[in-house]
Amino acid sequence: MGISKKNVGKIFENNFKKSIPDYCLVQRLNDPPQGFIESSAARFAPKNPCDYIIFDSVGQILYCLELKTTKYKSISYEDINEEKQPSKMVHKHQILGLLEMSKHDHVQAGFVCNFRDENNDTERTYYQSVQNFMKMIESIDKKSFNEMDLILNGAIKIKGTKYKVNHYWDVDGFMKSLRN
Repeated sequence: MGISKKNVGKIFENNFKKSIPDYCLVQRLNDPPQGFIESSAARFAPKNPCDYIIFDSVGQILYCLELKTTKYKSISYEDINEEKQPSKMVHKHQILGLLEMSKHDHVQAGFVCNFRDENNDTERTYYQSVQNFMKMIESIDKKSFNEMDLILNGAIKIKGTKYKVNHYWDVDGFMKSLRN
């Protein structure tokens, strides 16, 4: 029996979580099993608005973050105005959930997007608030976005360093940049 390769999305999430400073309270919202979401018999299955809820006790900011990673040049998203549509990387319920969370004072809600260049063994990661995400998808005429779209629409680069196998993300520096 062969050893299965760990899901790259879970590897990114684990590396990101390990990069969160000790002064933060971190809660991972567990995803329901995928089979239950699609089943018409299981409409009660919750759809979480994000992956992580992180409280920055220094800055007194609550972060609601949905993490996405891709080896492709773009990330697809669902249209929040469409009922039935093919599944994309960024789901309608995540966009709507983050928008709802962002209505509260001292809450930063958004996406952490990781682009992997597997040929060159590099990764680039950005945070984009859900408000800037909405402005971006209204201004681009396509069903996916790329790094340049993020950069042109207020994304903040999260610096990363690779050690042997895993990446360390400067989450502390990213949080400091949002405190002012």
